[in-house]
Amino acid sequence: MTETLDPRFADYLTTNRDFVDAAIAEAVAALDLPTGGQVLDMGTGAGGAIPHLARAVGRTGRVLAVDLNPAVTALAADHADRAGVTDRVTIRTGDATELLTEAAYDAIWTSDVIWPGNFDDPAAVVAAMARAVKPRGVVALFYSNYYQASFLPGQSRLERLLRTASELRWQLPADGPQHYERHLAWLLGAGLHDVRLRSYPRIGFPVDADPTIRPYLESAVWPELRESAARCGEQAGLTAAELSEVKQLLTPGNPRYVVDQPGFFIMHPTILATGHPPVPS
Repeated sequence: MTETLDPRFADYLTTNRDFVDAAIAEAVAALDLPTGGQVLDMGTGAGGAIPHLARAVGRTGRVLAVDLNPAVTALAADHADRAGVTDRVTIRTGDATELLTEAAYDAIWTSDVIWPGNFDDPAAVVAAMARAVKPRGVVALFYSNYYQASFLPGQSRLERLLRTASELRWQLPADGPQHYERHLAWLLGAGLHDVRLRSYPRIGFPVDADPTIRPYLESAVWPELRESAARCGEQAGLTAAELSEVKQLLTPGNPRYVVDQPGFFIMHPTILATGHPPVPS
């Protein structure tokens, strides 16, 4: 029986994909991938990076995109088909870490994959990635940088506590070597050289000038923050009045809906962390 996605989760994945598409295009361009290159897209999700990676390596290159969820890879396959790049893309269902066995790739790309929400030891996964790229290859860790985004300008306390509630809900470490912002430490610890950090911010003002922003907020961000507040808001320090305010501000159609307030904007500082193996002398 073919596995199907909950429509709400499919909407979450595709609105995320559309929202970060422009940033991913810039990030992939910065990798300067070789024509004919071999790329592994680990945890491809809805396949947002596939068209950009495939075009970067050209018709003689190959992109191997892997995800654990067969219903998710179906979304990725449809995205590749719509982009017209299926001739150079292979999409598989499985554990991509099992493919990190030899120096076979010119690049290994991940987007919001290598973090403690997915792996108990992200540093070990990055070390395996480092061993699986060719001497002049690149390990590329892209992140939407969700927890550093500005979603509630003018509501600093509320936004800070909602972020804490979300971290508590997903049982993310508050600090230490497994923290989700340790990207550069993981790359350096893997022995990679020329480690760099780049940012490709997504700025929304006015919000409806970009058709991807409102769907992203209403299908991905607001549901996640409302659920985190409901489950862990009190533990994070939100008062009963603030929990009520969260529902008002983050519910479309409410008279106080934050997106419809004058001057509302978002700033999403997506980042790309990269490192290269040392070149043999």
